[in-house]
Amino acid sequence: MRKNVQKMKQNNPFITEGYIGREYFCDRKDEVADMLAALRSRRNMTVYSPRRMGKTGLIHRTFDDCLEAKCYYIDIMHTACLKDFVSLLATEIIGSLDGPVDKLLKKVGDISRHLRPVISADTYTGAPCLTVTVQPDEEQPTLKEIFDYLAHYDHPCYIAIDEFQAINDYPEQNVEALLRSYIQFLPNCTFIFSGSKKHLMQEMFSSPKRPFYQSTQSMSLQAINRDAYADFATNFFSQVGCMLPRECFYHIYDSVHGHTWYIQYWLSKLYEMKEKQIDMSLVNLTLKKIMGEEEDNYLTYMRLLTPAQRKIITAIAKEGRISQPLASSFTSKYQLPAISTIRSSLAKLIEDDLVLFDHNDYSVYNRFFMLWLSQRGV
Repeated sequence: MRKNVQKMKQNNPFITEGYIGREYFCDRKDEVADMLAALRSRRNMTVYSPRRMGKTGLIHRTFDDCLEAKCYYIDIMHTACLKDFVSLLATEIIGSLDGPVDKLLKKVGDISRHLRPVISADTYTGAPCLTVTVQPDEEQPTLKEIFDYLAHYDHPCYIAIDEFQAINDYPEQNVEALLRSYIQFLPNCTFIFSGSKKHLMQEMFSSPKRPFYQSTQSMSLQAINRDAYADFATNFFSQVGCMLPRECFYHIYDSVHGHTWYIQYWLSKLYEMKEKQIDMSLVNLTLKKIMGEEEDNYLTYMRLLTPAQRKIITAIAKEGRISQPLASSFTSKYQLPAISTIRSSLAKLIEDDLVLFDHNDYSVYNRFFMLWLSQRGV
C-alpha cells in the first residue's frame, strides 16, 4: 500500500535506495504521465529496463499522484514459489500495523480463511511488523480469495508486481495462466508488471503462446535525459553552496552510460565530501574510492570466471559497448578465443547478469565494475 512519504529534509539528496518523495526524484515527467494515463484508463502496463535504472522509483513516483486509488507494490524477485507470491500479495494488501491489531485481524479474516498473520519485531528497529503466511497446499484457493476481495472494492486499485519474470521459475505449473484467469476479470484493478529480464518479459507479453499475450501497454525505460539530470544534480549541490560544473556531471553520466543508480551513488559520495568547488580531479578521486571499496567483490567475480570469460568481459569493459562481439576487429584486438567459446561465454555472462545485452549492444552490467575492468590489462 502507498506509504506515507517522509517529510524530513535529507542530509544527502542523492537517494540510492527506495523512494522518499518527488523532491528527490529526477525528471521522468513523460513516463509518469504515460503511466498515469494508462492506470486511469484501466490499461495494464508492462515496464522493463535493466536493474537499477529506476523502475521501482518510477512506480512509486506515479503512485504519489494516484490519490483516487489504493496502490499496492510487491517485489517478487526473491520469491521461489506460488506460496511466496501469495504471502507477499496478502501482506501488502492487508497493510501495516498502524491501526489496532484486532482491526487488522478482522481484515485478514475478511480476505481469506487460509491466511495466518505473523506479528514480529523488526531486527534493527524493534518496531512491530506484519507478515502473512498461507496454509500448506492452499495457495490457489487463497489467491482466488484475495482477488475476490479486490474485486469487491468500491474504488480503483493499482497493483504493481516487480520482477514479474520470476514466476517463470516457480515449480508450480501454469502460474501465468492462473494469474491471467483472475486478473482479466477484476473490473476495478489495473496492474503494472515490471521486470529487468527484458527478453523474458517480452516473451511473456508478446508471444501468442503465452496467457498474457498483448494484454498490456509496454514501456521500455531509458536513461534519464542528460540535461534534465544535470539540472537536478547541480541544483542540489548549489543549495549547500557547492559548484558542480556541468562538464563534471556529464563525465559521470557518460562514464556509467546514464545508468541511474550508479549516477546517484557517485553523486552521493561526491556530495558528502562537502567541497565548495567540484573539479575533475575530485570526481576521479571519488570514483577511485568507490572502486577501492568494491575491489574485493570485483576480484571475487573474476576468480569465479573462466579464463575466456575474464578476457571477454574485460574486452567489453574497455570498449564500453560492443555491438558485434564476434567481429574479427574486436576479437583480434583483444586476442579473444574461438568464436564458439565467445558465444558460450557471452551466454553465461548474460545469464549471470555480468554482461547486459540491451538495444543490440553488449556492456558490463555493473557500471563501476566496468570502469574497474577498463583500467586493467586483458
